[in-house]
Amino acid sequence: MIVNTRPTEIGDKTNNLLNELKCDFIHIPFTKIEELEPPASAKILLDKLSDYDALIFTSQSAVKFGVKFFQEKYAKVSHIPIISIGLATQKCLNELGISSVVPKTYNSEGISKLIIKKDYRKCIVFCGDKAPQLLSITNADIDVFPCYESQDKKNIDFEKIKKLDESTILIYTHQSLEILVKNFKTYEMEKIILICASERIRKLASNYSFKDCVLAKSPLDNDILNAATKMSN
Repeated sequence: MIVNTRPTEIGDKTNNLLNELKCDFIHIPFTKIEELEPPASAKILLDKLSDYDALIFTSQSAVKFGVKFFQEKYAKVSHIPIISIGLATQKCLNELGISSVVPKTYNSEGISKLIIKKDYRKCIVFCGDKAPQLLSITNADIDVFPCYESQDKKNIDFEKIKKLDESTILIYTHQSLEILVKNFKTYEMEKIILICASERIRKLASNYSFKDCVLAKSPLDNDILNAATKMSN
């Protein structure tokens, strides 16, 4: 049984793909996405968009909750390139009539390499309340515009997972991994197959008691589900 842990706000697309693949699955969101009012210090940055070499969106939620703050101001400096962390984020921007590029690998490391390749010196990142990993892996001057927060979901029915004979759990974020670890005993974790969206998550999971930690080809839903279906068959 495949367990989709994505928040309801973005998990429906994954559910639709699982249905198309005729997979046995359950959707148990581990987190939820809430809009966050950006601090005044962040809002001021948008008055100086011309100072940046690039604007960066780290997720679909960053587009959903950040676009209303920057769209009108960006119209005046639309020559500044925009980077999307992946294809789903790029699609969200495309639907708003905003073009963007994606890195070769859909993660912070990919963005960092693109920043180096383009010799960008100063960028602003639209993101959640947690400091983006990009801050620690690039020498560029990075400002952040937090516009949403990812909260642990309350009253999760973990018993639905524990009662399964076999479970293949989709883990897209470090936060979701930590929620899983907090609520499962060692012997319970040993029975779980984890499908990890990044090498960073896979390494963290391996440090716990998960014996089967499978790295998907990319964080894209299709690649995540391809890895999951191979392990479930």
